[in-house]
Amino acid sequence: MYQYETSPRKLTEYDIPKKETKKAKKPKKSPKMSKKKMMEQETKMAKFNFTIILILALGCLLLIVYRNVQINESFSEVQGLEKQIASLEKENSQISVNIQNSLNLNNIETAAAVNLGMQKLTNKQTVYVSLDTKDYVEVSPSSTTDTKEKSFLGKLWDKFLDLF
Repeated sequence: MYQYETSPRKLTEYDIPKKETKKAKKPKKSPKMSKKKMMEQETKMAKFNFTIILILALGCLLLIVYRNVQINESFSEVQGLEKQIASLEKENSQISVNIQNSLNLNNIETAAAVNLGMQKLTNKQTVYVSLDTKDYVEVSPSSTTDTKEKSFLGKLWDKFLDLF
C-alpha cells in the first residue's frame, strides 16, 4: 500500500533474501545434529580429501617413473645404434684395405695368370711398327680467331656484323 502524497512510498518493507555463495563443502549443520556426528562427518571429509591428494601424488610419481623408463629405453637404443655404427665403420675400413690390396699390380697379375690363364708376352708375339719421323700439324682457321671466350656484348656485336 502506498500513501497519497507527491512521492509514493512503501508502507511495508520486505527483506530481500541474499544469495548464498558456494563455499567448500562443510558438513551440514542442523540443529538436530550433535557435535559428535558433526566431528565424524568432518573427519570423513578430511580423510576423503587426504585420499584424493594421496592418489594425485602417487599418480604424479608414477608419471615421473614412467617418463624415466622411457628415457632410459631411448638411451639404451641410442647406445646400441652407436655400437652398431662403430662395428660398421670398422668393417668398412677393413673392406677398403682389402680393396687397396686387391688393386696392387702383383695381385692383379697373379689373379690373371691363375684365374684367367693369361701369360706374359714373349718376343715372338711382339710386333714393332715403324713410323715416319715427321710430325704434321694442321691448324684450323676457327681455332686461331676464337682463342678467348667472348662476352655477351661481343657475341651480340659479331651477330650484328654477320647480318651485313
